[in-house]
Amino acid sequence: MENTTQKSYMKGFLPYALVAAVLSLCGGFGAPVPTAIATAWNADASLTFITLAYSLAAAALAPILGKLGGAIGRRKMLLSTLGVYTLGQLSLALCPQNVNALLVCRFIAGVGAAGIPPVIMAYIMMEFPPEKIGKGFTIYMALSCGMVIFGPTVGGIIMNAVGGPDAWRIIMWICVAICVAAFAICCVLVKDNPNLPKGSMKGFDWAGAVFVLLMFGALVCVPTFGQQSGWGAVSTLASIAVSVIGLIALFFIERKAASPILSGKFMARKNFVLPVVVMFLTQGLMTACLTEIIRFGYAIDKAAVASVAMSIEYLGMAIGTIVLGPMADKKEPKIVAAIALVFVAIGSGIMMIINETSGVLHMGSALFFVGLGLGGNVTIFMKVAMSGVEASESSSASGTFNVFKDMTSPFGVAIFVPMFVTSMTNKSATMAVPAAAASALHFVALVQLVCVAIGIVVCFMLPSVHAKGEKQA
Repeated sequence: MENTTQKSYMKGFLPYALVAAVLSLCGGFGAPVPTAIATAWNADASLTFITLAYSLAAAALAPILGKLGGAIGRRKMLLSTLGVYTLGQLSLALCPQNVNALLVCRFIAGVGAAGIPPVIMAYIMMEFPPEKIGKGFTIYMALSCGMVIFGPTVGGIIMNAVGGPDAWRIIMWICVAICVAAFAICCVLVKDNPNLPKGSMKGFDWAGAVFVLLMFGALVCVPTFGQQSGWGAVSTLASIAVSVIGLIALFFIERKAASPILSGKFMARKNFVLPVVVMFLTQGLMTACLTEIIRFGYAIDKAAVASVAMSIEYLGMAIGTIVLGPMADKKEPKIVAAIALVFVAIGSGIMMIINETSGVLHMGSALFFVGLGLGGNVTIFMKVAMSGVEASESSSASGTFNVFKDMTSPFGVAIFVPMFVTSMTNKSATMAVPAAAASALHFVALVQLVCVAIGIVVCFMLPSVHAKGEKQA
């Protein structure tokens, strides 16, 4: 009987695992694309926005689409979001040489990506036996991290082989083909469980959804506008005003909502606040370092080398997720998280000595240590944030944690990438471009190292999760 049940839930999980692998693989293939486009279109000033357009949608919309998936059903949500993601990849492949059009295409792809992880996680939580849920998340994280490892390297090799300013479009067409095949398979295999109660749109927190999107959308724009236009610029002040107004509105709206998208009760805890602080200080370095290294590679005419280095970071992230994350089940999470950030500090330190002659081992080792440390910390911080939460509030609490977790990537990009690009542009006036790129990378790596050091200090302030004297398995 147990074997039959296991086959049933594992068989049902196959299409969800496939979509997780597709999202990861396309993410890896597409990692060098924003920088390739910015270089080909001479649009370096827009690189941050090209990167942010995708990650902003993927972050801010994740909790909203997660709630929506519970209302309309997993099958409809998975197919809808995969369809939107495919449309986004197609629009990117066909996008004319226009930055504004490109931003729209990237945002569409981000919308599709936003709804996929919540529906996969919902399947694991609802269909896997309680004692197998950990195994389900391990499989999901392994696919999410593992499939992306070879993407940047293969994508870089393909773009090099094709050559020309539009070589990146080949990558997008490959992603379109992969997504279409996955969509066809999912149409056949994905089924809703008839034994589960049907969801309903009645009482959906639409007001909360609108202000969640407005607040986080404006918030992530603040550092970008501040870096590029000045902290006193109209665009920067307007973003700050919208984010503050959105926060105030959410405070009143979510208190009255029957099923809020953001749970104030869950957020008003040390277990939640401190992990979020550490994540905003450090977790955004993952994407920021990727973007900086690939931009540095283009500046010193080693784009293919930088692409391979990116794959090495994804390898580190996969190892960190699988090895460091579960250690928090045996040792206090705050200790494991602090140790993990030491690896990030090592990576940032290595970035400070990268120069124009650096090769794949030098760049790759820096990114590997960054990925190794940050890869495990998401699981660790989730354990801290979710500890003590009642089962009846787990869905809302998980959605609330995820929106902050997912915001760290665009927030890190918004702060560190403009810092790197601006520094490189300024230094290029007095030195050769490769030397200017190296100097800018060293400066930003130093700032990142300071943020990691502060994050380590905050880690030791995290509350203990394991009971005193508790025997750890």
